[in-house]
This record gives sequence, structure tokens and C-alpha cells, in this order.
Amino acid sequence: MRAHVPPRRTLLACLLALAAWSAVAAAAPADRPAPRHRAHVCRVLHERLVHHPPRHPQRLRTRVARCRRAAHRAHLRRAAHRRQAARLRRLARARRERARRRVAIAPSGSAHVTTTVHGTARGWNGFGPGSWPGAGWRPYADDSPFNRLVAGAPLHPASARIVQRVLSWGEPGNLIAGSADSDRDYAHPTYYSQPGDPLYTLHSTGYSPDVEGLRIPVPDAARPAGGDDAHMTIVTPDGWEYDLWQVRSKPAGGGTLTFSIGGRTRIDGDGLDSNATAARYGNLAGVIRAQELAAGQIDHALFVVVKCTSSGTSFGFGTQPGPGDQSAFVYPASHGGSRCDAAESADAPPMGARFELAMSDAQIAALAVPAWKKAILRALAHYGGYVGDTGGPGFALQFESSTMYTSFGYADPLVQIAQQNGIAPWDGLYAFNLADGVDWARYLRVVTPPAR
Repeated sequence: MRAHVPPRRTLLACLLALAAWSAVAAAAPADRPAPRHRAHVCRVLHERLVHHPPRHPQRLRTRVARCRRAAHRAHLRRAAHRRQAARLRRLARARRERARRRVAIAPSGSAHVTTTVHGTARGWNGFGPGSWPGAGWRPYADDSPFNRLVAGAPLHPASARIVQRVLSWGEPGNLIAGSADSDRDYAHPTYYSQPGDPLYTLHSTGYSPDVEGLRIPVPDAARPAGGDDAHMTIVTPDGWEYDLWQVRSKPAGGGTLTFSIGGRTRIDGDGLDSNATAARYGNLAGVIRAQELAAGQIDHALFVVVKCTSSGTSFGFGTQPGPGDQSAFVYPASHGGSRCDAAESADAPPMGARFELAMSDAQIAALAVPAWKKAILRALAHYGGYVGDTGGPGFALQFESSTMYTSFGYADPLVQIAQQNGIAPWDGLYAFNLADGVDWARYLRVVTPPAR
């Protein structure tokens, strides 16, 4: 018996449906997914093939197979389109987050350059020239002494006497901007080296076993601070912070980088046991960066400089005597500084002593002082400050050296902040007056050291 042959109009209807779908697909924009009815057309052709087989079924089978392959390719394109859209959404969110954290610093000869929490350079954490750490970033781990809140720390029994002694040496000193590239710069410039920077062999003329002979990348343009201390800090792409004191020779293009004393500490560690400050903190510990000052946000303890430090151990809490002519020191310090004379030593703090400003945020907000000063006062109230060096007035804090910007051709951001706040220059320097508007004798106090 002859098999039933469906009318020719059935096959014609299938071919017309396929042609109509092809026309719609051809008219669709190239960047849009294929119409969703392609799979339906394939099912219709398949059903026709099964229930109404044509005279030459192989041709229709071929068309069905091609249709299915086309539908599968369309499905893959739609999936790729969805993945691309999701990726673009993630990138947009990341851009918005970077923009939220962004702080502008104007370089020489251009409108502005941005600074971010996570930079786009090839140095550690993406930091490098023009991609500086932003206000929301802070060096060292959260459990570093410099990143622990001071709230709850007990008042030291000798707090009143120590504060009285420190303030008897003079009111809190001004913070100075405008000293970059001059012999008046005693601050710490920080350079975030890139993998392709020239290699330098570290050579200490003193005793620096932790870094002697190591080879590290250092930006060719990097310069030490211009003062006699000639500090220089290099953070390498692998996360080591190299702290150098009295840099004496740095030839162009690589070679031997010569300095008096140096050490290193992990930028993501505790920030201690380096060898370029009197207390042996890392050079980044406690310094106030331009980005933080501009944003009014300082989320760490501050580096405190006092005239001199105690030679005795009456401070207690694990205070150790310094060898030779060093002063005594207490954790987190591991080395002493210049001793006070006998008349002042009994009430002087040891190296490493922790100060706190006993003011609430509401009290600080109510002060008739500029925003930059309120940011510093909040940092002292929230995190305190550690004695890290000796010299100068009775009580002083420290900016990061702007030589790290000017050496690459950028303008001094601290000078820009001073000018924005109406601070007039004197002899080329800008003085951020820290003393005025605060009752330091009433609110400054000394608390016990943090736990190790």
C-alpha cells in the first residue's frame, strides 16, 4: 500500500514560515539577540516532518537540523549578551565606587589628577605617580597600634604631670607646608615603585642588617627630603616598605643607593620594627597625608614629636631603659630618642607614650576652627598619637613630605590646601596653626600603652 503523501501546500506552508523567519532575523539589528520565535519555528517544522512526512523527507530533515543549529547559536548569543551586560553593570558600579572615594589634587600644568583608594598603576595596591593613595586608605593592618581606637584606654597615673611638662616647652607646634625640595623638609616622602623602575642595591653606612645589599626597584625621579634627616620611603610592588634615613647618594638609572640607617616593615603588617625613625616605626606611621587633610578624614593614630623624652623607667607598663645616651622607650616604640636633662626627665614621656585628646565629636564640631583642624582633632580623639621622635617644640605632629609629588612634576597639594584655607605664606612656608582654638591643657592627656 502506498504511503500517504501530504498535499504540496503543507510543505509550501513550512517553507513560507521558514522564509518569513529568515526575513525577520535579517532585519534585526546585529547587536540584538535573535528573535525568540526561532525555536518555535523549528518545532513546527519538526512536527510537520513527523506527522505529515513529505515526498522527500530528507530535505526537510536537513532544514530542521539547520534550524536547530541556528536556534542554538542564537541561544549562545543571548547568553553572551547577558554576560556582557552584567559585566558592564559591574564595571559601572566599580567606577561609581572609585568616584565616591576620589580626591582631586592638581598637578603642575594641568587641571587635576585623581587619587584613589585602589589605584590603577602597577605598584603595590595600584599606587604610583598620579595614582596616589586616597583618603579612605591607611597603611598597616587593622590590628596595628596605629589603627586601634583609643576608646577605653585607661588614663596613665602620671598623665597630668606629663602633659604639664610637655606643654611647658611650648604650645603645640604649627604644621608646615611648602618645604618640599628645600633644606627645611624634615618629613617623610613616600614612593610607590613600579615593576619597571630602575633597580638599586641598598647600602647602609651604619648598621642596617635587615636591608643591606637588597636590590629593589625605585622610581628614577624619587628624591629624599631636603633636610639633614633626608628621609626616603619606598613601597615596593611586593608590599615591603623600605624606610631610609640620611640618603646620601642615588645615581640616575639605578646603581647603589647609599644611606646612613634603614629598615623595612610590611605595609600590610603592624608598621613596627623598622629602622629610620627614633622609635623604629615605619615612616608612614602616623603621618598626615594631603588626601586625608583635604577630605577631613584621618583614620589612624598620629606621629607625635616632643622636645625630649625621659631617661628613666618610672612610666612603667614595660618601659625599658635605652642603651648609652638613648632615652627610655615603651611599646609600640623599640628604641629611644634624645634624653631630657635631669630637671625635666622625671615628668617627661618615654618614647612610644600614647597621647589622647579627651574631646567628643560634638565638642570638636562646636569649636570655631577650620575643617582641616577638626579632622586632626578627631584623629587624636579617636586614635590618639604616639611619641615617635624628639626635637622642635613641646608637642608637634607631622605631615607627609610633598617632595613625593614635586619630584614627579606635580604641585604641592599641602600648599594648595593652605591656599584654599586662606593661609598666607611667610618666607615661602605655610603654617597650619594647630594650637589656637583648643584648650590643650584641659583636654590633652596620656593613656596607658596598647596591648601587644
